[in-house]
Amino acid sequence: MQSDLIGEFAAQSDFSKLPASVRERTNLAVLNFLAVSIGANKYPQSAYLIKACKNIQDGKLPIFGAKNTAGLVGSAWANSALSHILDFDDTHLESIVHPSAPVISSALSLAMNDGSGGKDIIYASALGMEVAIRLALAVGLDERYSDWHNTSLYGTSASAVASSLMRHANADQVSSSLLQGLTVATGFLSNRGTVTKSFQVGRSAAEGIMGAIATMDGVTVSKNMINTFALSLSKDYNLDLLTEGFGSEWHVLKNYLKPYPCGVVLHPGIDAAVEMRSRNINYSDVKEIQVYVNPVVMVLTAIMEPKSGLESKFSVTHTIAAALAYGPLYPEHFSDTAVNDPQILEIRKKIHVHEREDVNRGQTIIEVIFQDGKKEVVDLNRGPETPSKLLDINDVSAKFHHLVDPVMGEDKAKEVWNYFANLESRKDISDAADLF
Repeated sequence: MQSDLIGEFAAQSDFSKLPASVRERTNLAVLNFLAVSIGANKYPQSAYLIKACKNIQDGKLPIFGAKNTAGLVGSAWANSALSHILDFDDTHLESIVHPSAPVISSALSLAMNDGSGGKDIIYASALGMEVAIRLALAVGLDERYSDWHNTSLYGTSASAVASSLMRHANADQVSSSLLQGLTVATGFLSNRGTVTKSFQVGRSAAEGIMGAIATMDGVTVSKNMINTFALSLSKDYNLDLLTEGFGSEWHVLKNYLKPYPCGVVLHPGIDAAVEMRSRNINYSDVKEIQVYVNPVVMVLTAIMEPKSGLESKFSVTHTIAAALAYGPLYPEHFSDTAVNDPQILEIRKKIHVHEREDVNRGQTIIEVIFQDGKKEVVDLNRGPETPSKLLDINDVSAKFHHLVDPVMGEDKAKEVWNYFANLESRKDISDAADLF
């Protein structure tokens, strides 16, 4: 069984056997996770998540940046949900999964609860994120044409694998934790534009921890669960993809940390708009703006007249208009205030979006047509497998401080960054709870 092969590898390997590139990218993903979790506290919808998760399970583990605490499950749930609320986390493009949100939250809560070290967190997180991506590829459910939310759907098993590894599970326990996660996996794209889209991602983290605990306490699960799960969702599943090259080929290396806080399919459009903005166009002289995108953009982000900040994250017209008006985008450009910004509205009403099969997923074409008939064109094309630039440590640091400094203050933000930037050297991170 595929789950047994994953269990055997995961239980018999360790941090020292991870490629250096995987270690580095995973540590960077942890820093990115903290940035977006803490940064979310600046926005009002975070208060609902924090209150709910604390009421679900109170305790002493930190809810990052909230000056509040919850129990093991409650804190993982809250931190996971917070990390996804800004849509500023990460994306593996081929699978359309945001793997860090359900996985890293679980690993960090367990580490702080149990006194585990940084190497354990990096190893468990790398394996958990890899499982999330591989499950999505193996099941073969195309999120563009279904109503399932891949991150929530596969994140439960990914969290369960990471959680079992944090508790030093044996091969059978890792395998069974993965299967246990499949029994409660859920999450729907209909929740786009609501707080529940993030809440359901947090639930996958929480359910993963509970599944791992149940498995290690002797709760059994059917070995056929993975076949049942795949068959119930997709006619195009290929479970061999779950383990093909496992341990030697790492999909997490193609997981992109987001430079912008919205769906990754919109990132080429933002970059094209930023380039167009550099031409110093006076938009009062513009008659219309024609935008050409891959069809997936219109499947996932076709809210043409957003009414709220949350809706604007799924609006191709708002996103391009905001970038034409202000350049590179941050969460403040996806607020209720930004949705009603006069400059953005003036540009947005001139935008006409067209889907074209010959435009790939890393490409957007913007044509600005002036009242006198003249035209400016930007064709930004990174190719179908590259939605965004690959962020390095300097990019993530800038992102971290832009989000965290206003919430925690510059000095405290530096303290958190310095602690987790050296994660693999930490022998016991229970003291990190005091940072938050």
